[in-house]
Amino acid sequence: MKVFRLIVTTFFVLGFVAVLYGQRDQLAEKLVPVLREEMLARAKLAAEHTWVCREKNTRATCQQSKPYKSDFKAGETVQGIAYDWGGMDDPAKYDQKLAEGQAAGSHSRHGVTRCTTGIDCSGFVSFCWKQPQKYGTSNIRQIAGRAKYNWFTDLKPGDALNKAGSHIVLFVEYDGNGQPIVYEARGGRGKVVKNTRTWNQLKGYIPLQYKNVVEDD
Repeated sequence: MKVFRLIVTTFFVLGFVAVLYGQRDQLAEKLVPVLREEMLARAKLAAEHTWVCREKNTRATCQQSKPYKSDFKAGETVQGIAYDWGGMDDPAKYDQKLAEGQAAGSHSRHGVTRCTTGIDCSGFVSFCWKQPQKYGTSNIRQIAGRAKYNWFTDLKPGDALNKAGSHIVLFVEYDGNGQPIVYEARGGRGKVVKNTRTWNQLKGYIPLQYKNVVEDD
């Protein structure tokens, strides 16, 4: 009897796992397929997008958690879409909102606003992965799994490094010293940038791979 129960339990567990993984596979199939080169092309587009800050883009007219102070000056020519807490505006939408008089960027201290435009760190990765909606650092695992390879040597372009509840960056390549070169919407820089990070800076981050990535030939 005990053996019979053990067999039944084993089959039940295996069946549950099979269903679970089947559901995950179905979810991955529903995600838009994205080539790694597409991910980097979209990242470059956001990081190299050039725009001019007008006087009207330095003022946020809606209510914020704290008084608004722009990262940019009127008349300044800027490269890189502005960092905007809770935002996910692509270059075209960004330019449109600037023309309408919205403020360029915001930070967590301002809260999510309706009168600022730009993109935040997870909105940026969601954009690079061609998502129709924004995922945050805490729920982006719905569309990305943990990379199984050695992330100090084998990360692939378009993978991400994520610290839930904090920040996420998009991996590009390793520099000559094995440090990661990334694209990111970085609050401290006020915009989307490409720069070299150190592994020490990325302690506590985990490597993620988009679930429906298409490997380049």
